[in-house]
Amino acid sequence: MTEAFVKRALEAAGKTNSRIVLAFDPVFNPYKIKLREERSEERLKVRTRLQNLLTELDGLVAGVKIGLPAIFGLGLDQIEEIIKSSRKSFFFICDSKMADIGHVNRLVAEQVFETGFDALIVHAAIGNRGAIDQVVELANDKKKGVIGLCAMSHPGAAEHLNRHLEDLLRIAIAAEVHGFVLPATYPDLIARAKKTQPSKLVFSPGVGVQGAPFGSALKAGADFEIIGRSIAQAPSPREKAREVLEAMRK
Repeated sequence: MTEAFVKRALEAAGKTNSRIVLAFDPVFNPYKIKLREERSEERLKVRTRLQNLLTELDGLVAGVKIGLPAIFGLGLDQIEEIIKSSRKSFFFICDSKMADIGHVNRLVAEQVFETGFDALIVHAAIGNRGAIDQVVELANDKKKGVIGLCAMSHPGAAEHLNRHLEDLLRIAIAAEVHGFVLPATYPDLIARAKKTQPSKLVFSPGVGVQGAPFGSALKAGADFEIIGRSIAQAPSPREKAREVLEAMRK
């Protein structure tokens, strides 16, 4: 198993003295706009917003997780350009929440990695054989990362997904992923995962807007906290990021 992504992520954390991964999920649907010229203008606004955020947060944020709203709305060509211009400052995760058969997963992963993403997120629920295994194989060949999603932080996750936390973590471990997504709202699971798999990275959403205090996941053993709206929608994202870092370091 390659450690290239783990190394890159930890180096970024050390360089910035930050364990923040910015989540960028803009409320954005250019396809509601019928005129292509106006559609292009809307895309430019969102792209400019992301680029301004990255400039403002340079040195305060270690990584950036780009979600499907931005990927679909902007297109991979524009995402590729954004990553290329900022990759010296951040590592980039594609929040694809991949959940298909291995052949299709690999086809998608090839595009994701060639675009410049350092890692992608895959649902552990699809299983290892004939599903995650092909993505991990490709990632290892390309010195990229695969992050297994084992739990989610929204209320509906309790209906099914989060009832199988232990099984999903076991599947992700068997698949030899490079990290896990484990919400800050499940600190006991974070602690257990890091105790048994200390070399894997744990990325924790659920802090800020979704309720968990900043720094709580890190205290439980997570390596990074994924933070979106609390920073991205703040009047001053830079000042908010500094405030979050202060809370994390207490």
